[in-house]
Amino acid sequence: MRIAYAAAARQAWADRDHVTDRAQTLGIYVDGPFGVVETPEGRRVATDAADFPFLTFACEVGGHFGRTVLFGRAHPDLPRDVPLLLRAGVELAPLPPYDDLSRIGQVARATLGTARGFWRGLATTDVVWVTGPHPFSFLLVALALARRRRVVLGVRQDTVEYFRSRLPGRHWQPVLLAARGLDAAFRALSRILPTTVVGPEIEHRYGGPRASLLRIAVSLVRDADLVSAPARRPSADRVSLFTVGRIDQEKNPLLLVEAMAALERLRPGRYFLAWAGTGALEGAVRARAAELGVSDRIEFLGFVPFGPELLRRYREADLFVHVSRTEGVPAVLIEAFASGTPVVATDVGGVATAVDGGRAAILVPPADLDALVAAVLRVTEEPELHERLSARGPELARECTLERQSARIAAFARGGAREPGRP
Repeated sequence: MRIAYAAAARQAWADRDHVTDRAQTLGIYVDGPFGVVETPEGRRVATDAADFPFLTFACEVGGHFGRTVLFGRAHPDLPRDVPLLLRAGVELAPLPPYDDLSRIGQVARATLGTARGFWRGLATTDVVWVTGPHPFSFLLVALALARRRRVVLGVRQDTVEYFRSRLPGRHWQPVLLAARGLDAAFRALSRILPTTVVGPEIEHRYGGPRASLLRIAVSLVRDADLVSAPARRPSADRVSLFTVGRIDQEKNPLLLVEAMAALERLRPGRYFLAWAGTGALEGAVRARAAELGVSDRIEFLGFVPFGPELLRRYREADLFVHVSRTEGVPAVLIEAFASGTPVVATDVGGVATAVDGGRAAILVPPADLDALVAAVLRVTEEPELHERLSARGPELARECTLERQSARIAAFARGGAREPGRP
């Protein structure tokens, strides 16, 4: 199988020049639910809150091409009342729906229709950006190479760590074997196909740095969003903390609740947290906050899409707190940096590199409550440190703006040389 992939990949690479001198179509595969919504301006593709940020970024990469097509599950249960719409002009190549990979029967029934959907969509696609590893990502790569399309792989996170953090119990450990197999196969495939990776940790796992591997940062921050002045210093009476992210297992949301309770004991009435995000553990988080007596210290905002309201929240916060168990390069850190907001974050994945080795943020070990609380107190009670972190953030964010990153990826996807500098 690998030999067949390699031969087809080399031929696709050799044929790439036939699409570089005309308007191209970029196909993007992300396993997630999609829908098509009728709007006054025409039909628009919509997705769910979990995939919306990355897909917004990916469609901006598509903006450097003549046309963008998303390969995705056409899900009938996607909310239509307040849809999350992707940029105008993006098209959907619909695939059969299924809930998730644990529904083996649904996945099996969807396989043939998925292959047909891939084949039809590839008919008008020049370049396809395939995120994975996912069982269907290998199917798409095989069909794309059969059609002699240029294929670029995309890796957004550590697959094994992602699955490990979401396992409901030890009896699910065999799932990790499958995850390891998918990860190993995708890494092997990346040796013969150009690949984008998020963050230095994944770059290292995939054998980089090397010419066919592009390290990227996913960011929705535009050049115009960068602040020109550092954030204000915290007041003596009230400190506003802010966090953004899914309220799911791998984001370790209960640690934030515990931290708020500890801060309330140490500095009664001073610390408040605004929380943008939704997820499966939201009920448990609210219950724990009530149990610890800090419900009135936490404001749950729900999902807040990237835009003026979210940026306002960043800029008004005294400190941004990020406590994930696993990450590539979190886009929320770039958003905080662009807003001039100091950051305290767990030292996982590519976070340390994203924060300039700790010079642009305070890093703490994952799941270490005492270290997290101490870091929050330090940044908010040492004015010089707060000011230094505020000033350093926008300098780093300038290298990771949406305009810069999308242009780099588009050039790489077309077959151009990789930029020497990496974010």
